[in-house]
Order: sequence, then C-alpha cells, then structure tokens
Amino acid sequence: MALKVSRSETSGGTGDGDLYVYTRRSDCSDDETTSTGSTNAESVTINSPRATINFRIYAYSAVSNIRYTVTASAWSDMTPSGNTGALQQAELQNFANWYQYHRTRNKMAKAGASEAFGRLGKNYRVGYDTIWNRGGSSANTGGSTPSYPIQWATNGGLFEGANRETFYTRLHGTGASDGTPLKGALQRAARYFATDDPWKVNSTGGMLTCRQNFAILTTDGYWNNNSGYSSVGNADAATNRDVDNNAPQYPDVYSDTLADVAYRYWSTDLRPTMANNVLTSAADPADWQHMVTFGVSIGLQGTLNPNVAPPNPWNVNPYTGGEGPRRIDDLWHAALNGRGKFVVANNSDRFAEALIGALSAIDSRSASGSNIASSSTKTDTSTLTFVAGFTSGTWAGDLIASPFNSALTGVSTTPDWILSQTFAAGRANANFANRTVLTRKGGAAALFDSSLATASDFAVRTGQTDAATAAENIAYLRGDRSREVGQAGGTLRRRTHPIGDIVNSSPAYAEDTKTVYIGANDGMLHAINADSADTSNRGKVLFSYVPKGIDYTAMASLSATAYEHRYFVDGQIDVTSRANQGNGRNILVAALGRGGRGVFALDVTNPTAMTTSSALWDETTQDTTTEPNMGYVLGRVLIRKGNGDKTYAFVPNGIESPNGSATLFVYELDANGGIVSTTRLVADASGGNGLMSLGLADLNGDSKVDTVYGGDLKGNVWRWDFSGTTLPTSAVRLFQARDSANVAQPITGGLAVGRDSYGSIFVGFGTGRFISSTDMPGVATQTTQSLYGIKDQSTTIAGRASLQERTIPYTGAGTRGFENYDLLPAGRLGWFIDLPVPERVVSSPTIYGSAMYVSSIVPPTGSDCNSSVGSGFLNAINLFTGTSPESGSYFAGGGTVGDGVVGSVAVTGGMPTEANVTSALVTVGTGAFSTEDGGAGNTESEEITPPAGGRPARVSWRELVPSE
Repeated sequence: MALKVSRSETSGGTGDGDLYVYTRRSDCSDDETTSTGSTNAESVTINSPRATINFRIYAYSAVSNIRYTVTASAWSDMTPSGNTGALQQAELQNFANWYQYHRTRNKMAKAGASEAFGRLGKNYRVGYDTIWNRGGSSANTGGSTPSYPIQWATNGGLFEGANRETFYTRLHGTGASDGTPLKGALQRAARYFATDDPWKVNSTGGMLTCRQNFAILTTDGYWNNNSGYSSVGNADAATNRDVDNNAPQYPDVYSDTLADVAYRYWSTDLRPTMANNVLTSAADPADWQHMVTFGVSIGLQGTLNPNVAPPNPWNVNPYTGGEGPRRIDDLWHAALNGRGKFVVANNSDRFAEALIGALSAIDSRSASGSNIASSSTKTDTSTLTFVAGFTSGTWAGDLIASPFNSALTGVSTTPDWILSQTFAAGRANANFANRTVLTRKGGAAALFDSSLATASDFAVRTGQTDAATAAENIAYLRGDRSREVGQAGGTLRRRTHPIGDIVNSSPAYAEDTKTVYIGANDGMLHAINADSADTSNRGKVLFSYVPKGIDYTAMASLSATAYEHRYFVDGQIDVTSRANQGNGRNILVAALGRGGRGVFALDVTNPTAMTTSSALWDETTQDTTTEPNMGYVLGRVLIRKGNGDKTYAFVPNGIESPNGSATLFVYELDANGGIVSTTRLVADASGGNGLMSLGLADLNGDSKVDTVYGGDLKGNVWRWDFSGTTLPTSAVRLFQARDSANVAQPITGGLAVGRDSYGSIFVGFGTGRFISSTDMPGVATQTTQSLYGIKDQSTTIAGRASLQERTIPYTGAGTRGFENYDLLPAGRLGWFIDLPVPERVVSSPTIYGSAMYVSSIVPPTGSDCNSSVGSGFLNAINLFTGTSPESGSYFAGGGTVGDGVVGSVAVTGGMPTEANVTSALVTVGTGAFSTEDGGAGNTESEEITPPAGGRPARVSWRELVPSE
C-alpha cells in the first residue's frame, strides 16, 4: 500500500526542516511502521502492505516551533498485477514473512537480533535486558540485575546449549510499551558490571579480572524517561579525567545525558580492587574494568551524519527541541564516549548488519593475525607494511597496507588501503566477482567458473534450505553475494565481505609488479594491487587461484549457513624477482599450510593478464599415497638461484608426512618456471619427524645459494652443500638441540645465517612449537626452550657441552637484558640461552650486522588473565656471542635494565609475530588484528641502531650479510 502525507505550515517560525511521519494502530499497540524522514519535503509517501487495519498518522518536523497541518490520502493498492501460480504463492509467502517477522520495529529488532546472534560463536557470555527491566524475576529499573543475567554458573556462561536457548526465549518474548528510559537502562548495565557475577568463571565462583564488557543499547525512539536513573552530572566535561588522567575525547557542557552515562562507566574503574589488566586496543585503551557502549538506533537518525567526523567539542544539546532527533545524536555521542560504535538501522537486515558489525568489532579486538611483511627494507614513508588477519565467528579475512609514519617511529595509523573497505560500489573491488579465477582442479589448468569440467562437485545440500546448484555455489565462492541471506531470495551464508579468513599465510610482496599475495581460507590465493600511485585501484584483487589439492567438499560448504571453520590456503608464499629468476619472470610458489599437502606454482609476471597458462604446476593433494614424504608445509618455501645457473624451489616437507620423515624437497625449475626435476633429500627417515624451517647462505656474494640449512621437529639442524653444480645427496647434522634434561627441542621457526669478522659462519635459531592444542601450556608438560647460535664447521657439534651457556640476568618493567658483551671462550662452538617456561620461539630470526632480532612468544593458557591472550618479547642479541653488543644497545632508545642494557622488550596483548627489520626499525605484529583507528594496535615498532656500513636483509631466506 502507499500513503501520501502532505504538510502545510500553520504557525510558528519559518524554515523547512525534515518531515517525519509514522503510523500507529488505533489501539496504540506497538504495531508501528518504521519512521520515515524526508529532508525539506512537503510530502512523504509511505509504502507498506496495509489493508483494512485502521491506523493513526503522525508527522513532525526537526525544526522547532513549527506546526503543520497534516493531510493524508487513502491507502492506494500497490499489489503487483498479473502474477499467478508460483509467483503469486511467493508473493503471499513474502507478505506472510513480513507480517510475522518484520512489520513493526519491535519485530524487526527481534528478527535482526536473531540473525546477528545466530552467527555468534560460543566463546561469549551473553546477557539480555529490556529498557524497563521486564521479564526477569527481579524487575527493578533502579537495580543492578538485568532481565536475563549472564549464566556464569552454567557451562561457564558460554553462549551455547541452554544458555543460548534461554537467551532466544527471552528475546522473542519481549513486548513493548510505555516510555524510553535509556539512561537508566544503560546505567543498570554498568551497575551489573560492577557486581561480582559478570566476572565469575564458573560455578566455583573464581573471577577473571581481564574480561572485556560490552553493552549494546538498541532503541526505537528518543530517551524520555528517567526511571532507574541516578544523576551522573556532566561526566564528560572537559575538566574531568579517566583513570589514566586523560580528558574526554568529545567533551560537552550538558549534564545527565546518555553520553554522560556512557563516559562515566567507561572512564571509571568499575572494580577498583581488581588488577587493571583488561586487554587494550587502539579503539579502547582502557585497561581498567569498564563498560564499552555500542548504540543502534532503529529507524531514527539524528540531526548529525554519523558517517562524517563528529563535532569536537560536542555541541548538540539533547534538551533542545524536546523529544527529537538530537537525542539520537546523544546516542551516537554515547557510543563515542563509550569507545564503541553507532549505527542507524531502518529495517531488519540493516539492524542485523548493525549488530553483526558491533559483534565483529568486539570480536576483532581479540582476533589474531599472521606475520607481517614490508614492500622494502628501507624505513621511509614510501615503504608499506602489510598486516593480515581475520575475525573469528564471521571468518572474514582482511589485509591492511600502511606506510611508516612521518616521524619514522612506527607504522602509520592512516593506511594506504584496507582490503575489506574496497568492495563497496565505486571502490576498487566493486566488480570482485568478475575477476579472473584460475584453478588446476582435476589436473588441467582452467578458469574456476560454472564451465569447469568438474563443476558438479559444487552442487550442495540438496533438499536443505541453503541448497545451491553448482553454478550458484561457484558464483558464491568467486565472490557473488546475490544469493546470500539478506538478499532477495537469498539462502547462503552471509559474509561481511568475500575474502575468507587469513590465519597463518603471510603476505608476500613482488616489487616488480607492486603486487602483494596472500592465501585465505576461502580456498584461494589472492593477488592484490599494492601500487600506492594507482589510487583508484590500490587494494584491487587482480586474480585468484584455487589449488588442486584442497578439500573441495569442505570448500563447497563455505556457503552453508552452519559453516564450521576449515583451513584451505593457509601456507607461506615466495615470489622471485625478475633479476634473480634469470629469465625476466616472477614465479610464485606457495604451500597450502594446514589446508593440504604440497606446493603449487604460478607465473605472476603480469598479474593483470593471467591466463590458464599462468597456472604452471600444482603438486598439492589431500591423499597420503601420492607423495609419502610430503606433509603439511608450515614453514617458508623459498625460490632462489643456484650454482650452474639453475633456479630451485626449496620446500621443507612439514608435519605429518605419511613416512614421518624430515625431507628437503628441491624442485629444479626451467626458464618458464616449469619443473625440470624433483629431488627428495631425506635427512631423517626414522619416523615421527618433519623438516619445518629453512635458512640459506650465499658464501661468495654471487647471489647464488651455496648452503641450505634446515631445522626439524626433533631439534636437528641439517646442512646441505649446494656450492657445486650438482645437487647434494646427503645432509650433515650440525647439531641437535636438547635441554638440560636431554629432551629434544623442536625447531619450527626459521634459521638465520651470519658471518663474523673472523669469517666464521653462525646459524641462529630458537626452539619451540605452537602447532596443535597439545602445545598449549597446561595441556601437556612444558619443557624448556632455548635461543641458540652455533658455528658451522661442516661437522656435528657434540651437544650443549660444546657451547657456552648464557643467561638473561637483568629484568625490569617490560624489559630484559642479556649478559654484558663477552667473547666466546676458546673452544666453544656457539652459545645457548634457556628461556623461562613456557616461553618459546616459533618464527624466523633476522640478522642485521651482528644483531639477531627474534620474537619469542608466551602462549595463552586460557586459565588466567596474565596469559589469556598470550604475550612475548622482541629480542635483540649478538649472534656471535649470545650477549649484548660490545657497546650501546641494538635498540636505538637504549636504556639500561639493572646493570645491563635493554636487549628484550615485552609485547603484551597478544603473541608477537616474526620480527620484520627495515633500515631503522624492527616491527612485529602484536598478535591482535583490527581495522579500527587504522589498525594502530596491530603492530609495535622499536627504533634500532643500524650497523656501520650494514644494510638490512632477511638472511634466513634471501642472502648472507657479513657483520659490520
């Protein structure tokens, strides 16, 4: 039906203002349409499937002191004509769905909340309240108990089973009437967070002090009632301060607003007797127990546009104009003060998206990320740092490309581009679904589309509500979103954007084409334009590739509404430069990581014009018989020029190969990147092993690999001699890492190589693993792990007795110091430092001059706040002595700790990623990932002291760099 409402000014003032119209049933029940606003319009047309129900019509203006005469024409028939049969039935069903679930704002909110919380994983603790505190046994607007508190005594309060069912029962049982006491409702949530119950772990009653607390306040109107509210005054006055003595971000001069409530309970320590150890982020720096506020306005927008920068100081008085749009502005101000987000939702889909966005923002503040990479080894504002990550629950991946800041002290908070923000209309990836997608599924190179010879494999879930034909499902996997839930007739899993989660795959950058490559668990490797000068296309996905060996049955289930996470393209990537490849080509080799066994190769010389001939070869598989020495490759794969002008791809065989061997795969490549031969260099065939990491050395400076080093799960360091024109046939075991109890220490990170001023070659590495749940502290007995620097004398070092023990004698607030400089005693063939349990090393070191920069991690235990998300250290140590440098510190800031210099800096809020060294900075990912505030909390940088005459290089996978 359509209803046209007109107005004419009858008295009071001048000016147009906005005309707002809504309808209400004559019995004044909650059966309302969504309010409709039209800027400066003389009439508004409301479209709604009304029939014989009698409705009252209301209209008002955003301009005060103006009254209108409202006239309305009769409802006119909008029923489509000419529809019969199935179309008519679909029409009737659509009307029935609307009438049952969406016809009022109350129903719209329930439908949207059901969809949003339906996507929420179990690892949340969810309570529910109504603004009048109805539905619970302790209804009291002035109290501190919500209608449905967090059920901490049942399964720890996790959002599953009975806890989830009861939440939905309360949600759908909620009615609506009376006024809108938002201030009291938000204050009641804060009072609740100030009690013991939200902090309790389980029925034992222990409390976890690091919990993050979020209130998502939704409203379909303006606050107009103070029931349950106790005055907080002008909490966000410019003169007030938070716990850390910082002034409000958006101060104002108005008292007892919703924004005042949000700021009071964000800035105040709700549990002053608890340790302040709440996880911080760039969006929310508070480490004290506090409440974050999210605001969702159903149908109503204020006088301000929430998509532009807010006024600062805040200058919108919510008491001016009575119950009007300025109070919706106050809800936005509350979200800003409470360090949350604000969204206007005018239908159930938009409301669901708003809640999903809020929940994703909550989730993303604790999501982890992969290793970082940079476009250059120079520290300047033209160098981009690439940070990849994901949001669990929605399983969306993202990539942020940011330059260094103008002061060159760290990564800028103003990104060049954020991948997730490039898919809207008019943006770089607006036509994402139409890009080139290649595959070798079935063996032959082909386009990944509905014409694929084996396309029928993707027809899924026949007879279920989210069934899809092969063509529909392939279109979905390519990025078409037209069949997603929320679209007309959509039944497939809804995505925030069509890039899958990026967990372990690290970005790989090709300078020749200014392209960055990343693997994602949507089943594809993606090539992304990283050219900052190409402003309209930066962040554009140029092509994607679906490897042959992934699990296609699982990939076909990516569109299922009940999708459970799987790994697909989760491994490491390497791309040759044209100069090093020797034939003017960029060849890419990548592994599936946890997604399958083996590696594949592409010719990416021209990533904007990929054809089936660009898919060179694919040795990936799910079976265990094709290649018994190949496992899940988790370490780096490396393509380098070898002696005899040959190009090799070096691949460590990884974990869980059928033979359980430690094997180095060497693929000799022809001028076009094809395989000439495959050599399997088995270092250990005893079983239960796997070659995990590599290090390369160019001993004579001719840019060709002379030595390859490998570390395995049993702690062995292997050496292969590639200095000749023919491949080696065997490896030398240089060393086996064992702790003081003679327990083997696994080497899962890389190995770095350097040469001291006397010409001795040293191999640096750390030990430890963090691969499966059994590696978590508290799950299995944790053993001591260590840092090592050993001399390569082409023979086996007997053991620890041949090395010099070093220690970490100095500790301070967030820093540590290694032993003061001391040469290795005569006869010692290296050094070791035992790390405190459960600290370990799972990433590759980088050598810069005499310094070895390496991250160490302290994994989370999940049982206490000190390690609930993990932490770690960024370490800088002399590769050749195992001590601090001869003078000063490797960190430019220097400083002392105890009687030593700072050599180790704590990283909190997550486990640090591999150290990325540029000419003046060392940067790590913090283990967290968020796009908020430009991803400011995703990285941590320390200024370093460049060696005299030195230059940075990632020696573990590029070349040997002599010390200064």
